Amino acid sequence: MMSKKLLLEKYIKVAVRKALAEQEARERKATKAMYLVYRFPGLKKVMEDLMSPSFGRFITDVSVIAPKPTTFRATLINEQDFNIIYDGKKNYTVKVAGKKYNVQNLGELERAQQAIADVLELNYAIQEKDEAAKPDAGAEAFSAATSAPSAEVPTEVPAEEPAPEEVPAPEETPAEA
Repeated sequence: MMSKKLLLEKYIKVAVRKALAEQEARERKATKAMYLVYRFPGLKKVMEDLMSPSFGRFITDVSVIAPKPTTFRATLINEQDFNIIYDGKKNYTVKVAGKKYNVQNLGELERAQQAIADVLELNYAIQEKDEAAKPDAGAEAFSAATSAPSAEVPTEVPAEEPAPEEVPAPEETPAEA
């Protein structure tokens, strides 16, 4: 009984260390990503208008993807992204899920905010569903076990077995005729 308790304590310590290391890595990456946001003050204001002053929690990367018009790609924590286009004279246009919003117009700013929230919500539901399926105690083992079969399924290609069965069937029909 004591050995199970010690194993559980060790597992918890390892899991906590791993989670803290992952969080620190994410924070370092986010700090690096925020460099462009703070380099362009107008971009920072737009990000705050779109998401709140704590927008850094939801953004993993910001990069310049086009020089003229200057276009920034903001990658969200769920690996989705949206674009912010600088139109000149402190005017920005936000492109979310293929729709453009002029953020100087209050109505369009609110629609852009809702579009970003929708993009965040949709993918969170998928991630929460996957996380809910994992047991807390064996999360690492479970993820390793589930990732291995998913990698094996495409390599096995179960469709190869029916293909030989299909080949004799057409050969039998010409032989019968």
